Amino acid sequence: MERDEALEPLRRVLLERDLGGYPGTVSAAVEAARAALAGGADTLSLWELGALSESDALEAHRLLAELEQEFWPVLRLPTTVEGRDRALARYCLRDLLDGRLDPLLAAERIGFELCPVDDPGSPLRPVRGWLYRAEDQQECCGGLTKDLVAELHDLAAQLLAGPLS
Repeated sequence: MERDEALEPLRRVLLERDLGGYPGTVSAAVEAARAALAGGADTLSLWELGALSESDALEAHRLLAELEQEFWPVLRLPTTVEGRDRALARYCLRDLLDGRLDPLLAAERIGFELCPVDDPGSPLRPVRGWLYRAEDQQECCGGLTKDLVAELHDLAAQLLAGPLS
């Protein structure tokens, strides 16, 4: 496994941390460190983070900051909010297509959390439109049709192949 691939889980945790929800759990950071180690990245900070207990959030935060500095050139983290949001949207869309994320949860995250409210030209805007239709369908029909879910999958594939590639 290449170093870039090995560090991908760490990259995702660092992007999530920037949203202010420092990673959802310490376990996400610990798992990212373990994945990086398993993929061949080998530093003292990774070993320390990979061995942390779930309750040591302050130490995890410190080690993540160290790792961010250590791997900055390799991680290629976006420097703007828009860049971060697009990177997180890519992860979310991949999770959706891989079946790891519920369609409504993915659309809500992208449409409301990652799509800029004041940018009608955002490539993420169609996801918000899909979400409104999905919410209407849930109200009147009690669930999502296979066609509507397939439409979101098609939209995700188009975004990943085009503006979010």
